[in-house]
Amino acid sequence: MPLWELALLIVGGLLAYELARGFVLRKVQASLHRRAKSFAEQHGVRVDLFKFGGRLLVKEELLNDLVIQRAMLGAAQGTLPSTLKGGPPAAPCRPEEIRRAVESYIDEIVPAFSLAAYYQFGMTLAAAAIRAVYRPVIDAASRERVRKELPADATAVFVINHRSNFDYVVVGWALARQVAVSYAVGEWARVWPLDSLFKAFGGFFVRRGFPDPLYHTVLRRYLQLITRRGVTQGIFPEGGLTRDGALRSPKAGLLDAILQLTTEPDFGRELYFVPVGINYDRVLEDGSLLAEKRGKEHPPTPAEKLLNGAKLLYRIPWGALVNVARAATGRLQRHGYVAVAFGRPVHWKELAQQRNVDLAKLDDEARRNAAKDLAGELMKHIAQCIPATPVAMVARCMLELSDCTRSDLTSKVLALRNELLAKGIPLAMGGEFEEHKRVRAQLEEDAERNRDLSRMEGDMLAQDEAEAIARLGVEHLARRRILQRTEDRVRVLPGEELKDLLVYYARSLAALERSP
Repeated sequence: MPLWELALLIVGGLLAYELARGFVLRKVQASLHRRAKSFAEQHGVRVDLFKFGGRLLVKEELLNDLVIQRAMLGAAQGTLPSTLKGGPPAAPCRPEEIRRAVESYIDEIVPAFSLAAYYQFGMTLAAAAIRAVYRPVIDAASRERVRKELPADATAVFVINHRSNFDYVVVGWALARQVAVSYAVGEWARVWPLDSLFKAFGGFFVRRGFPDPLYHTVLRRYLQLITRRGVTQGIFPEGGLTRDGALRSPKAGLLDAILQLTTEPDFGRELYFVPVGINYDRVLEDGSLLAEKRGKEHPPTPAEKLLNGAKLLYRIPWGALVNVARAATGRLQRHGYVAVAFGRPVHWKELAQQRNVDLAKLDDEARRNAAKDLAGELMKHIAQCIPATPVAMVARCMLELSDCTRSDLTSKVLALRNELLAKGIPLAMGGEFEEHKRVRAQLEEDAERNRDLSRMEGDMLAQDEAEAIARLGVEHLARRRILQRTEDRVRVLPGEELKDLLVYYARSLAALERSP
């Protein structure tokens, strides 16, 4: 066969292969999209139509945005103010350099949401990862209350406390049958393959402390654009992971951008903030987070954040493999509960009226202060709905008792349980408590029962719950060699690092930490 015929045959074969591969891929993508859309429709999931507009459409809209164009002009003239308070304007730049910088920022920030990736792949993977390492406990009643109280045409912003890089996965999965959430994710997620995954799931990247004012203008306008179009968002007001277990002081930059939009006359949507509380019996990164707290006064560098994210990526699949092997041998051990609960939606207009705040009449500095006040108020709502897990409750009790009998620990847990319920704090109670829940529901329904008898039965049920909480908490902390248990006693093992871990988990009961 002549050489030219062989070359033509090879080229023709490659072309046919690419055409067939493209056809098959399109068919598969279309099938996955139909199935995901059917799932969303079947479960009444809020899926924001703007997410399907495509990145090119969003990019074009941002490049034509007057605010961004004025910022680009200011950068070219050297008059754009620095993002650093009191800092001088940046030096003038050539227009083509500014255009390239803005386009790169847009490409970095704007996601490429895929309904099929979110539901057919992402949530399936999320469920497998969560169940491989935890026993999830979702407060279904509070989630259903949010679904009923949140207007269908409102823009919702879920505000979440930040304990682990796993928070994104857990909260997204907990809300999967209700809404597809677009997250503001940190720099740790800008590494392959996380960057592609998070963008496919609707996440947008946020650089913390980046000095270029053009970047912050682009980020602000993108955030305002998706808020205007009704995209449901999830943000972490703390701006980073807690390193001592307590809630961090909130950062108001993203909230300020959203509130600034509400002052524009053509913004007609109702804005709601939905508090979300998340807690773990074990945070996978707790050792490295406490090490940062002990050894450094400054926040971690981007490289360290990426390293922590890489460690999490390693631990989840490794934990899954180990648990598969344990399940096969009947010795499955997971890291206790991961629990999520939701607070009542906070209507911005009602809150502004209660506080007598009119943002349209405030200058930039006063508006930013108002955003800080809102962030502080939302943190109180978040603290109120962070679930109390067994480890958190036992850790708080053992910090006071140090060395005690099991009976004394149960009594302390019972008192703490009653205090939490009196404050309206949800308790994380999984499958071990199903019988308790059933009996309690019967007691509440039986109005004709003798009041004294009902009270006595309720007290006995509370005692049983406290015993189960103490047993679960001690079991997990003893497995990590933080507590030592004998037949009738429990004590904290010596060591500063072990005490730091107890403090870390005790502080997750944020509503008690904020109490006077």
